[in-house]
Amino acid sequence: MGSADIQSLADLGNSFELVRSMRAVPFTRDVVVQLAVITLVPVVPLLLTMVSLEELFKGFSKWCSD
Repeated sequence: MGSADIQSLADLGNSFELVRSMRAVPFTRDVVVQLAVITLVPVVPLLLTMVSLEELFKGFSKWCSD
């Protein structure tokens, strides 16, 4: 910042806007949902070997109606 030219002020303003636009949490809700889906997709075949598809639908419909 040693010089008194307008470019130094513009650089400082750009740095301020960058810091101002930062979020407190570095990820969004969409990223969390994507991570959950990607994590659970491999579990589905294993779940289907342990519980029948009919039982899953019954449980899901009961859960949705509550």
